Amino acid sequence: MNVLKLGFLLGTALGVALLFSTTPTDASQKYAKETGKKCLDCHTKVPKKGDTDHQLNEFGKKFAESGHKLPK
Repeated sequence: MNVLKLGFLLGTALGVALLFSTTPTDASQKYAKETGKKCLDCHTKVPKKGDTDHQLNEFGKKFAESGHKLPK
């Protein structure tokens, strides 16, 4: 019985550790927070997760080309 409890606790701890060690996949929200800009400042339409076309406008293209730093 104690082995089952220990296994459950270790499994739970591993699951929690994995949950907190993953990185967010939605970069547009991250950049919006960091820069104070809205998503539509760089995008013509907010892309959905997994889209290969990021729907960037001219400002968004310059932002991407400058290494995701605001162009001067």
